Amino acid sequence: MADRILAIETSTLSCSVALFDSGQCVHAEQRAEEKHVHASSLLPMIDAGMSALGWTPKSLDAVAVCAGPGSYTGLRIGTSTAKGICHAHRIPLIAINSLEIQAYRLAESEALNPGAQVIAVMDARRDEVYTQTFQWNGTQFEAIDDTRALVIDTAASAEDLFPAAGAHAIVVGDAAHKTERLTADMGVEWRFVQAFPTAADARIPAGMAYAEERFEDVAYFTPAYLKDFQAGKPKDPLGLRKSTPA
Repeated sequence: MADRILAIETSTLSCSVALFDSGQCVHAEQRAEEKHVHASSLLPMIDAGMSALGWTPKSLDAVAVCAGPGSYTGLRIGTSTAKGICHAHRIPLIAINSLEIQAYRLAESEALNPGAQVIAVMDARRDEVYTQTFQWNGTQFEAIDDTRALVIDTAASAEDLFPAAGAHAIVVGDAAHKTERLTADMGVEWRFVQAFPTAADARIPAGMAYAEERFEDVAYFTPAYLKDFQAGKPKDPLGLRKSTPA
């Protein structure tokens, strides 16, 4: 296990940091507002945590950051911050699937039986979620399907929407309540846990990645936004943006 890892999680409206020492979480802080607070809060949160422990960036062994999917704004800020620290102090960068971090929230908060299935769901606006299904093997999660952006069609069946999930899966994420509402008439017997992913939940996968030296190229790493960022439709009350015949 690594001696000291800084973890950054910014894939949702929640902004969080955690510090791990020899596989244990020794500091964690999370802030969640109705709007993104990442740009103004992330660096002060990192500085406060490091100061509280008497750490400096040079004493870090690695930085772990959420790799997406998730909010374009949040992922961009988290990634640029992590890469800046790694580049300045020549330390490794670890990237962890944001949905995997979400799944590990359950492993950190309750005892899971081997074979337990967890469907991680992250809000992606309207009736769409980012999702991936994992299975707990007793010590870690194994992905049993791919990360994808899914429109939850209420006319579809649960088997069509989540084909890898079993009858007693646990749905966790900031879109758990939305998923529960949209699947209400599908006869599922899943348990739903509404929660933001947090940097503290990256403790196990960050430690494993460090031990196995699964590092990213600091210069070229970019998060997996999964779908292109879509800006709002530009306002044009006079129709001046419309093309006119030549």
